[in-house]
Amino acid sequence: MFSIPDISRQHKMALGFGFLAVFFANHSLSAMAIPYFQMTLGLDPFKLSLVMAGPIVFAALISQAVGEFSDRCNNIRGSRRFILMLSGVLSGLCFSLIWMVPIHWEPDEILYYLLLLNSLFCISMTFLTINVKSLAFELSHDAQQRVKVMAFGSLFERLGTLAYFWLFPIAQLSLWGGVYLGIQYVGWFIGFVLIALFAMITAWFSQIKSEGSLQHHSDKNTQLSLDETNEQQPIDTAQIDHSVKRALFLLLGLTLIKFGLISIFTSLDFYLLVYFVKAGDLAAGAAWKGILSSSFACVTLVMIPLFSYLTLMLGKLKTLYLIYWITALGAILKWFIFQPGNEWAVVVDALLGAPSWVAISVIIPSMFADLCAYERRLSGKNKVGYFISIQNKVINLGLVGAMIGAGLLLNIIGFDADLAGQQHADTITWMRVCLAGGPLLLCFVSLIIVKIYPLSEPHQTTLNAKSSYGQT
Repeated sequence: MFSIPDISRQHKMALGFGFLAVFFANHSLSAMAIPYFQMTLGLDPFKLSLVMAGPIVFAALISQAVGEFSDRCNNIRGSRRFILMLSGVLSGLCFSLIWMVPIHWEPDEILYYLLLLNSLFCISMTFLTINVKSLAFELSHDAQQRVKVMAFGSLFERLGTLAYFWLFPIAQLSLWGGVYLGIQYVGWFIGFVLIALFAMITAWFSQIKSEGSLQHHSDKNTQLSLDETNEQQPIDTAQIDHSVKRALFLLLGLTLIKFGLISIFTSLDFYLLVYFVKAGDLAAGAAWKGILSSSFACVTLVMIPLFSYLTLMLGKLKTLYLIYWITALGAILKWFIFQPGNEWAVVVDALLGAPSWVAISVIIPSMFADLCAYERRLSGKNKVGYFISIQNKVINLGLVGAMIGAGLLLNIIGFDADLAGQQHADTITWMRVCLAGGPLLLCFVSLIIVKIYPLSEPHQTTLNAKSSYGQT
């Protein structure tokens, strides 16, 4: 499955370290900030959410400029190594400094400090994310290899999920002499080792394909396509440009649905576990949420190679169909799973939900890479950073939208934290309806998007517009 031609074991491991660096950069702050700054230091939850979300929005807005800058550096220097290494070091340094805030400061002073450091962190993290993913795109030169590269990177990301749930508990261990020192030690380790060092390893040992090499593969694939079809019809460039833009828009739609809209509804599983399944017992509900999250991570490690293999056998679009139907079934079963007495059924929820991660972390990114490669073959320009930056912008905006949308949804359905396990019956019912119905509806929307996706499988496309584009 992960035998990738033209990419040595050294370069694959370097890429894996890059995906790990990106994972911990993107997820560690959210995993540690709320339990430390809100629950331990007592900062205002609303102000803290603004300090956390604001820099993410700014990073999303500059993503496209970062992608274009990365492409220019790649064209001038012949690689992205320098910018990758620099962004990794800066990301790790900023992350480490976040946890150095003096605890004797006033709450507003701490918030200003966090706003400054988090802004610098999000900017450098944007450079790091775009350049690591650009490297993954450039290491692969055909449709099947892109699936394998994305699956390999996704496996490393999933390994990260097994650890980041425990970051704050580790900081609370007595061996540090207090949580204030513990959070600093953990923050330093994540910043200097898991982010900065891993990014440096990726930059130093990764294989960089030059523009000429990329163009060589493109010219070769183009010639093969022409030879196979024996058609010399003129290319309708206007139709091609429209189809590329439409395909990009639909892929971004699938990304926004997963990272934004579905997350709004699935965030209710924690609330149902605490306030319905465990009748307001926060510790017990949190424990079952941990079991659900860990089960999801473990199951995904199995699902990635399984559905990646299916993708190579069936094609990306057919595999996406299968995944979204499985996810729809899982959405329906949420109504029955999140009820008192059915706690262990959360494993089933993880089993049916895990394939959706393969879709968003393996198949859809490989489709972005296919689209990027095909556009490069037509225009002669390498726009890897541009394509990834647009996807990164949508992901960031989706995450912020999920944060805000989840809070608004709770208010709309009448949730009251002061009532603990005595929530109104209508509130619990609407939680269950939203948790099951929201993802179910969005799965059907995703199926429609896959149905109308305008491009055929990349290995079947040619430079002839009629045979390559316009297929639904």
